[in-house]
Amino acid sequence: MSRARFAFAAHPDALTDLRQLPDEVRNTALLQLQDLVHGHLGAKRLEGRLEGFHKVYIDPAAGQRQWRMVVQFRDAPPSSAYQREVYLVAAGARQDYAVYRAAQLRTNRAGLNHSVPEVEQHRVQAALTRSSLTPDQRTTVPVTPSAAAQPAASAARKAPQR
Repeated sequence: MSRARFAFAAHPDALTDLRQLPDEVRNTALLQLQDLVHGHLGAKRLEGRLEGFHKVYIDPAAGQRQWRMVVQFRDAPPSSAYQREVYLVAAGARQDYAVYRAAQLRTNRAGLNHSVPEVEQHRVQAALTRSSLTPDQRTTVPVTPSAAAQPAASAARKAPQR
C-alpha cells in the first residue's frame, strides 16, 4: 500500500454521521476517504456558502445520487508530519441538501454572517433595504364612504325577502 499523501481529521459530528450511514454506504465512504488521503481520488469543488469545500460521492452503486461527504483540503497543524490534511465536515444524505446544511452549520456558514465578497456586499445591502417608494406598512388607505357603503348595499339587495 502506498504512503498517505495527506493527514486526516474530522469534525466530531462527522464521525457520528459515518456511524449512522447504512453499512454499504459507510464502507464506500471509508474507501473514498482512504483514496482521498492517499491522493488517488479527486473531489468536486462546491460553490456558494460552501466555497472552499469539496463534495465526494459515496454511493455504493454506480449511477446513484443519494449519499455525499463534504470535505476540506486545508493546512495540517504544525505538529503533523504532513503539510496538508483532508478534513471531513459531514457525511449523509443528499436528499433535501441535508449533508450540505449540516456542513454549513458546522462551519458557521449557514447565514449571512459569513464573509461576503466586496462585489456582492452592495447586492446584499440592496436586498435588505426597503425601497423609499414602498408605502409604509403602518399607513392606512383612506376608504371613501361610497366604497364602504357598496358592499352593504349589494348584500341588502341579495338578501331574500320574506
